[in-house]
Amino acid sequence: MRLSWHTYQYYPYERALALREVTSLLKATSTHAFDGGIEINRYEDADSAGQLTYFAGYVNGRGYTQTVQARLEDSKKRQATRYSVHGLHEYKGKFNPQIVRAILNIFDVCPSQRVFDPFCGSGTTLVECVHRGALGYGTDLNPFAVYLANAKLLALTTPAARLKSILQTLATRFRQTRRWTTTVKNDVRGTYLQSWFDPHILQLIEIVADKIKAAAGNLAPIFLSIASNLLRDYSLQDPHDLRIRRRKSPLPETPFIDTFLFAAAHFLERVESAQSVLGVKKRAGEAILCDVTALKQKKKFRQFFDAALTSPPYAMALPYIDTQRLSLVWLGLLTADRILGLESELIGSRELRGSQRRDIIGHMHGNKAGLPKAQAAFCVTLQEALTPADGFRRKAVPTLLYRYFASMQESFQSIRTVMKPAAPFALIIGHNHTVLGGVRYDINTAAHLASIANNVGWKVDELIELQTYHRYGYHMNNSVGAETLLILRNQ
Repeated sequence: MRLSWHTYQYYPYERALALREVTSLLKATSTHAFDGGIEINRYEDADSAGQLTYFAGYVNGRGYTQTVQARLEDSKKRQATRYSVHGLHEYKGKFNPQIVRAILNIFDVCPSQRVFDPFCGSGTTLVECVHRGALGYGTDLNPFAVYLANAKLLALTTPAARLKSILQTLATRFRQTRRWTTTVKNDVRGTYLQSWFDPHILQLIEIVADKIKAAAGNLAPIFLSIASNLLRDYSLQDPHDLRIRRRKSPLPETPFIDTFLFAAAHFLERVESAQSVLGVKKRAGEAILCDVTALKQKKKFRQFFDAALTSPPYAMALPYIDTQRLSLVWLGLLTADRILGLESELIGSRELRGSQRRDIIGHMHGNKAGLPKAQAAFCVTLQEALTPADGFRRKAVPTLLYRYFASMQESFQSIRTVMKPAAPFALIIGHNHTVLGGVRYDINTAAHLASIANNVGWKVDELIELQTYHRYGYHMNNSVGAETLLILRNQ
């Protein structure tokens, strides 16, 4: 059998994962490279070749056959990451869907098996589970992330023809509307939105929301998510900044409704394309608004999982909630006065409220969380490196890192309780660094988390370095410069 590479450029780790997929799925024992792919001389399961991620197709005595992944991506110039429902809404911090599918293959996850993502974000893992025929369940404390993840799953289980019919109805109702003004309530929600939108635009998007709900019914989250993805562009916020700052650039010239209809039509084309490859899925998992440390309180987690896969929050890397303020408030998922409070509750948050910093310093010096000695000592070392010249943000780094390690340890303990014996758990982990007292300290987060996971009963199988894309723009200096795939196994 001959397997052909995609025509786009690969990172070295992607080719390495591709070979692991071949070993796991095809049970291959003898391979060698040729120009454009690899040849397999000894293998057991030829039928699984179509499920490979990092190969475009294969020849096995009956001509060339495309892989499912190549048909989903349908791209020759570059690796597509917004195929199927992945492009429903921009979401900072989500990871590459190809690596998710590859890991599912390496773990030999079969259709109908259960996969858990404890920090599911906007649902990349859950979507790839649906593509594979597995049942993916996820948790997240961010209500917007849960909303988006479930909207994606809803789209995969709804015939594209039905969604297109709803969009056509919306377009007709938009054309027939003669008056685009409405009253925006002066309640907490309305007051917040009025501070960030031109009055006419706010009235328009409120009317659009009402029409979506009336036309789409229980499918409204799909279309509301598409509209939500446009909010920052049409707001008075700087659309390119993660933080909340007033824009200096002009508002878009294209009317909001025209942009919405175009974006919705484009998204539904991708849904239709995915369904032409996979069919309309009858079963999907679910994203659940839940603290990962409270899994046993949720009915969905009373059955054990065959595998787990996640990209956990990075320590002090992204202001997740802050980035999504407009969508959270507009969709009615969170009141504006709850945003900072929720931000401070998330694992990896950079926010400290009230006396939290003082309390955590005390916990850190006494290692109240019971972290491994090396991780507790590292945090104390950072605390002792502080000087009067370090600003507020840098002074908070040691306590934030200790809180992050302690929270991740609790999470590892909880996740073990819902996993089958020997079940694998993969984490894509970003590294970062800090400068305290003029000295740079590299934070090898993956190595620290491996030690913490081992401390509560996980076996560390492997750490695999991953090359990351370069980030550009406002926050390029704070972007994650390296990532590691950490593979654990439940003992």
